[in-house]
Amino acid sequence: MHHAKSFEARQHAVVIGGGLAGLLAVRVLADHFQRVTLVERDGVATEANARKGVPQGHHVHGLLAKGQEILATLFPDLVPALVAGGAVPLDMGRDFRWHHFGAWKARFDSGIRGFLFTRPYLEWHIAERVRGRPNVRIINAAAEGLAVAPEGGRVTGVRIQSPGGAIRVLSADLIVDAGGRGSHAPQWLEAIGYAKPEESTVKIDLTYASRLYRPGPEAHDWKALVVTSRPPGKKMAAIFAVEGGRWLVTLGGVHGECPPADDAGFLEFARTLVVPDAYRAVASAVPLTPIATYRIPRNIRRHYDRLRRFPERFLVMGDAFCSFNPVYGQGMTVGAREAIALDTVLRERADRGGGLEGLPKLFHTRVAHIVDEAWQPTTGEDFRHAETEGERPPAMRLLQWYTGRMHERCAHDAPLALAFYRVMHMIDPPTALFRPSVIARVLRRQSAASDRGAGRPADIEPSAVPVEIWRARSEPNS
Repeated sequence: MHHAKSFEARQHAVVIGGGLAGLLAVRVLADHFQRVTLVERDGVATEANARKGVPQGHHVHGLLAKGQEILATLFPDLVPALVAGGAVPLDMGRDFRWHHFGAWKARFDSGIRGFLFTRPYLEWHIAERVRGRPNVRIINAAAEGLAVAPEGGRVTGVRIQSPGGAIRVLSADLIVDAGGRGSHAPQWLEAIGYAKPEESTVKIDLTYASRLYRPGPEAHDWKALVVTSRPPGKKMAAIFAVEGGRWLVTLGGVHGECPPADDAGFLEFARTLVVPDAYRAVASAVPLTPIATYRIPRNIRRHYDRLRRFPERFLVMGDAFCSFNPVYGQGMTVGAREAIALDTVLRERADRGGGLEGLPKLFHTRVAHIVDEAWQPTTGEDFRHAETEGERPPAMRLLQWYTGRMHERCAHDAPLALAFYRVMHMIDPPTALFRPSVIARVLRRQSAASDRGAGRPADIEPSAVPVEIWRARSEPNS
């Protein structure tokens, strides 16, 4: 009886937003609901071109190893299709040449495999697979607000406006807002008598400029080249080999360093980077597209998990929940992890014969934990710039000292670089960087022989490590 009742409540789910988080939410919900409707104002990708709804689509995107693993689970034929169409396979340690914190990272076979491609190419492949599911329908419309039950307390649908201007209510048993950083969920909640979530913001004032190139004639020992300035330097560049035998080149700057959108200015910006490698590569390459620019003023985190009152049957995820500084390449992987969290909470409920009540608190708490693992380490890096505005976390200077030393040591110490990459790719949690074996590598005196990675130091806790680092990192998030 319980199961029948729980299935009755799982007839129709609606997802707002056709970006990556929205597509993955639809894919997951299609396993749990009889019908799933995706509502997207700008239409869902039907080709490998940048969509209006994803203004950052023109720029370099990284899919971290954890994200790739999740996508391969949700779409078993995806990776072979990406490769067949020209996605470029790479090993993070061997093929990724990265100048970071004043030094080139050690080069070695890391076993962390990934692929390089343009964001529209990936999104189009995923959209095709989602569109192909028999119980999924896509509506080209704008979400305008929430419909609530007469007694309140429960969202019963979403008000949508078709391109022709007509407004109607799309009724559903569950509504998920994956509407991106421009989400109107705070205003919608207010309109039905709930509080807006608190927001944490970290103002970085990031500007990107990107274009596609045909590589020049010279050979390179990398498939991705990234140059980041050590603060107070504010400039960066990334060159990724992508499908079609092309390079996607993104130049970026924070706090007033804006890469120009004209040919000469673009090249001159690359020339002023801390090392000449990116400039040399771009100078001999042939531009294929105009320069596209994009600006992100701040990271925004909306604390839906902290709201004491929240309506039933309504969930928020993806950039609508937390929009990161894209320099760290976390957004797509965080969205994928949240989709798995959605799948998990729905399965747990079904196994216990329960309905959908109480889902928002459960789901938003899990999303907050996923977000924490990405937000804390990267905003800590953003705060290395004195101009960055936002609430600086406790013990931040200590953490910055420790991670700064780690970044420097990654130039010579392959096992340490591997530990860092595993956390960066979300294979391991951030606490892994504070294991005794890792701390020992970070703190020990430099010796070229020992840094080649032959032996792993014993798991000892060096007394030199300030205990606050352990506390700040090892305690579970409340």
